[in-house]
Amino acid sequence: MESGNTVGLDGIKEAAGPETESEQALVMRAQLGDTEAFGELFEQHRDRLHGWAERMTGDAYLADDIVQDAFVKAFLHLGTLSDTSRFLPWLYRITRNQANMRLRRGGPHRKESPFSAMHSGMKGGASVDWEDLDSMLYHLARKASDAAMQEQDPAESLLRKDLYETIHALLHCLSAKERGIFKAYFYRQLSPEAIADMYEMSIGSVYTYIYRSRKKLGKEHARVSFSLMSEQKGGGGMRTSKVLQLPDWTTQSPLKASSLVNAIGRMLALREDSRDPAKLMGISTVAFRMKISNRTTFADGVYVFDWKQTVHDFFAKLGYRITVLCGQLSNSPVPVLGAVERFPVVLPIEEAVIPFVRKHINQGQPVLYFDTRVSKPYVHEWSMIYGYDDELRTVYLTDPMIPEGKKLSYDDVIHNPVRFLAGIEGEKEPEKAVRRTEEAENRELAEQTIRFAIEYARNGCVYSPSTSYLQYTSGLDAYDRWIWFLRDPCHLPNRYGMGHLFAYYAETKRYASQYLRTVPFRTEAMRLTLLAAEAYEQAAEEFDGLSEAVPFIRTSEMLSTELRAQCAESLSRAKEFEHAAIGYLEKVLNHSR
Repeated sequence: MESGNTVGLDGIKEAAGPETESEQALVMRAQLGDTEAFGELFEQHRDRLHGWAERMTGDAYLADDIVQDAFVKAFLHLGTLSDTSRFLPWLYRITRNQANMRLRRGGPHRKESPFSAMHSGMKGGASVDWEDLDSMLYHLARKASDAAMQEQDPAESLLRKDLYETIHALLHCLSAKERGIFKAYFYRQLSPEAIADMYEMSIGSVYTYIYRSRKKLGKEHARVSFSLMSEQKGGGGMRTSKVLQLPDWTTQSPLKASSLVNAIGRMLALREDSRDPAKLMGISTVAFRMKISNRTTFADGVYVFDWKQTVHDFFAKLGYRITVLCGQLSNSPVPVLGAVERFPVVLPIEEAVIPFVRKHINQGQPVLYFDTRVSKPYVHEWSMIYGYDDELRTVYLTDPMIPEGKKLSYDDVIHNPVRFLAGIEGEKEPEKAVRRTEEAENRELAEQTIRFAIEYARNGCVYSPSTSYLQYTSGLDAYDRWIWFLRDPCHLPNRYGMGHLFAYYAETKRYASQYLRTVPFRTEAMRLTLLAAEAYEQAAEEFDGLSEAVPFIRTSEMLSTELRAQCAESLSRAKEFEHAAIGYLEKVLNHSR
């Protein structure tokens, strides 16, 4: 029988209200591996599940653990849910099962029992070495499994067996001293004062050890739960590998600085969809962006934009649907924080990342990846994962400085403080509209890109970090910020960051010019577009000169006063050329139709 405090399945519809279409869409996205969508589902239902769990157990703190366990299991089994409109009842059943696993029927230890109570209630205890952790846990797991089988409840058997096997794995993550204090407090039910006397430490230190142990066990619980469930899903511990052959995208070495578009171009090439680099740079709008930090001349502004929206929009323009995994590790220094500060905090769990890579590689699809271990002189860049090997625990990926690619360990990938992976799910369904010629579609894309270029240059980037000390200037105003850094005698520009910025913007301005030369405009609109292209080319030449004067290399040499003045003059000229280009593009829109 269920506890009298539980909530029946019949009450779910009334409590939850009708299932919404948006929730079904979130479930479908989550089934494809979109952790962000699952996170939204978690936020929507966490409070309701906590209420159910608390009514079942009468313990708010125990309800917290139950809800956490329920969502871990739900995430791992979401692929088994065939009817996405039944997500909430399905989630309730998982929560109820987790609550039942935590509860003990009858007796004073009806709630989560201390191990000392189990010890005293078990027969045959004399054959167990209760000072030996392995012996004790094995005995507990076997006894719990036998008891459940005698009740002829296979579901209860699996739940209890899973619980104790998990506990067995968990406690080994603690150090000897942590384990000893944990056992004294939870198994032997000793007071913190008694434990402090045993270990000759302060009571406050005992509480600190208990707190740290709980935290470590919580993280280990999540990791082990993922591992156990992966095996139950049919993984069987099988080790596989697959490496896709890197394509020759172009005969040149394109987009060394603009690694995002370079990685996406190579992803498309693996699908035998070779796109011209200049067109990709234009359609992605990367060619028309410029952003400088308000605090320093580091190159971080290059990376600060809405990654998810930009990548989704870019692939959509190219005709593809994608799935994104993103996050930031807790307690880790996160690079390019301005771009990833809104990502969910995630744990370094292998099963939350590597299956995503396997799935796409096994389908012949590479994965877009943000690499914080890129080869020098870069600090971090975009790359493409094109293979994996379970035996070697290695992924294969591109690197701006290594034409043949490189390898990273699974640990390097899961401990990357910035998690961003994107995989192509398929081609986007065509819109129900009047069929247009390829030229008309390309012209519409070109007009969209030009509108973006004008808006960005005049008004700057719409995306801005919410962290107050991370502020940037974008568009044409970025030139003024940059020039101020060079001319202010109290400011010391960062030479390494300047070298990166000069190389990057020399490339983007040149690709802006090349892209504009390909747009399918006619007559006066085409003439004005070519004038804009020429102005961007002249801006690129100014950046070429700057890149030669301040190369992108590591050096302790400081920028001299004379060199700073020369750089400021070159940037002023580059701004004039880009300002002229934007003026021409504004006129283009008046003649493009």
